[in-house]
Amino acid sequence: MTQTSERPLGGTMLTRGGKFVLFLAALGFAFVAVRLVTGLGAVTALNDGYPWGLWKPLNVVTFTGVGAGALGLALVTYVANRGRHHPLVRSAVLTGAIAYTLAGFSVLVDLGRWWTVWALFVPPWWNLSSVLLEVALCVMAYCAVLWIEVVPALLERWQARPAGALRRIADRALPFFRAAFPFVVALAIVLPFMHQSSLGSLFLATPTKLHPLWYSGWLPALFLDSCLVMGFGAVIVVDTLTHLAYRRTRDTRLLATLSVVLAALALVFVALRLADVAASGAIVSVRGWRGVLFLVEMGLFAYPAIRLLGRRYREDEGRLFWAAELAVLGGALYRFDTYLAAFTPGAGWTYFPSVGELLFSVGLGAAGVAMYVAVARALPILSGVRGAPITAPPPGSAVRVSA
Repeated sequence: MTQTSERPLGGTMLTRGGKFVLFLAALGFAFVAVRLVTGLGAVTALNDGYPWGLWKPLNVVTFTGVGAGALGLALVTYVANRGRHHPLVRSAVLTGAIAYTLAGFSVLVDLGRWWTVWALFVPPWWNLSSVLLEVALCVMAYCAVLWIEVVPALLERWQARPAGALRRIADRALPFFRAAFPFVVALAIVLPFMHQSSLGSLFLATPTKLHPLWYSGWLPALFLDSCLVMGFGAVIVVDTLTHLAYRRTRDTRLLATLSVVLAALALVFVALRLADVAASGAIVSVRGWRGVLFLVEMGLFAYPAIRLLGRRYREDEGRLFWAAELAVLGGALYRFDTYLAAFTPGAGWTYFPSVGELLFSVGLGAAGVAMYVAVARALPILSGVRGAPITAPPPGSAVRVSA
C-alpha cells in the first residue's frame, strides 16, 4: 500500500465566500430555534397527508444519497482492491460523515415530540415490525462508523505536533485503528446496503398511494443503485470543486475510471426501471406532468452514462464534471419524486413547503459545506495540496494510515 499524501488546506473560514456560507447556515439554524419553541405547525406547511413534506425527500433521502460516495469508494478501493483510488477516500468519507450527520439532525428537528428521541436508545420500546426502526438504527450506526474513519486524520494531525500529550495519544491510538480498520470497512459496507435499500422498501406498503411509474417490487434495488450513482457522482463533483477552489493537483484518470463504474450503474438503473415499467404495464401511465418527470429522470441517468462510455469524453475534466452533476441530479430527482411528487395521500391533501422549510434546507446544505471546508483546512483530508505530507508511515509499515 502507498504512503499517505493528504495534507490540511490551512487558512481561515472567514473569507468572503466562507462568511456567506456561514450566514446561510445561521438562517437555517435560526429557523430551528423557532421551530423547537413554537412547534412544527407554526412554521411549516406539513399536514396529515404530507407529514414528511420536503424534509425527508431532500434533507434525509437525498443528503444520504450524496454521502454514498464513501460506500462506492469502499467497494472500489477495498473490495475490488483498486488501491490507487486511495487519494479520493478521505474526502468521500468526510462528505459522507457530514451528509449523514445533517440528515440525522434534520430528522431530530422534524420529529413532533423531539424531546423523546432518547427512547430510540431503549430496546424494550422498539417497534420491531417497523422498517423505519431499521433505517434509524443503521443510519445512526453508519454515521458513527464514518466519523470513526475520519479519526485517523485527526490522529495524524496530533502526531505532527511537538512532543506532548496529544502526540503520545496519537502514537498509541494509530496502531489500534490500523488493526481495527478491516472491521470498520466491513461495517461501512454492510450498514448502507441495509438502510439505503430500506429507504425504498418503505413504499412497498403504499401500492395505492404511489404512482404506477414509481411503485415497484424493485424499489429496494433501485434505491441502492441510485445511491451508488449519486455517490460516485458526488465524489467527482467534490474533487473537482476542491481542485478549482484550492489549486490542488490531482490525477484525472482516477476520476475517469470511477466514471466508468458510475456509467455502468446508471445504465443498470435505466434498464431495470424500463423493464419493470414495461412488465407491469405502467408504461401507459407515461403522461401528464408525472410522465414528464419520469422521462427527465431516465434522461438524467442515461445521457451522462452513455457519454461517459467514450474515453475522450470522460477524460475531459469539464465534461466529466458536467456528467457527474447530471448523475447526482438524476438520483436526487428519482428519490424526491418517489417520496413526494409521485405520492398521493388522498383527495383533499396538498402541500407546498413554507419559506421556513426552504430556509432550513438551504441552511443545512450551507452548514455541510462549512463543516467540510473547516475540517479540510484543519486535518489532512485532501491529497494534492501544496507542501509535504503531514505525516509518513513508520519505516517498513505495510499499512496505510488513511481511512
